[in-house]
This record gives sequence, structure tokens and C-alpha cells, in this order.
Amino acid sequence: MSFKSLSIVLAIVIGVYVYYKYAQEAPAQLVSEFHITSDKEGNNLEFGFANPVRYLGHFPDNNSDVLQVKLRAIGFSEFSENFSLLDQFIASAVGQEKFLEDVRYEGNVPGGPFLVVRFTKSMTYRVTESNGLKGLIVSYTE
Repeated sequence: MSFKSLSIVLAIVIGVYVYYKYAQEAPAQLVSEFHITSDKEGNNLEFGFANPVRYLGHFPDNNSDVLQVKLRAIGFSEFSENFSLLDQFIASAVGQEKFLEDVRYEGNVPGGPFLVVRFTKSMTYRVTESNGLKGLIVSYTE
């Protein structure tokens, strides 16, 4: 096989890869699923993401009535909308039962995007990545 033929084949393979990797329609929002689970240690907020996400940190460290989780979406899509995850995924009665006032994705705020969790009272929490770069868990107790 000549160099010219090999170059053409390589260009076609790269073109097909780029097409299937990036030409598909971008998801409408970054958070694709959200649910609440409970275990013997407390409650867990489990977030699933449409694109890979890097967890960059959270504030305050481990105890407050408001938690801000800083994220960075990996990919070419812009996820700049703000919306309440409780309104979209969870019945308000379940949220109140689990000490949640609001859970929001804030994509167009300075320094963001953030996941913001507002508890009805001060909670102790821990934030961990799950499911590779496609999930995040906030575990919390009174």
C-alpha cells in the first residue's frame, strides 16, 4: 500500500470517528437523572450526567444548610441553563421528607456550573464521584 493510499484510508477513519463522536445532537441538559435513596447511614442524592463531568470541589466543607458543588462538564456542549431538579425529578413531598428545600443546577452563574443543595436545616454531608465521570453522590445526615 502506498503512502497516498494509506493517508486516504487514515483520513476516512478519522472523519468517521469525528462524525460519530461529535456530530450527534447534544443533550438538552447536563443532569440526566436525579433520585434520592436512603440507607442506614442517612440519605443519598444521586446525580447522573448526560456528559462526563469533573467534580472540582464543594463549599462549605462538611456541614451547612446550603451546599455548592462545583463541576466542569467535559465536552463541547454548553449547559448554561438554571433549573430545579426537585421540580423536575422528585415529588415535593418526598423532598420535604428528606429535609430538602431545593436542589438546583446553576449553569450560567459566575464561577459555575454548580449543583446547589438547600437543606431545611443544617446537615453533615460528603460528596463523592460515582459511575466514572457520569455520576455524583451527596450523602447527608442530620
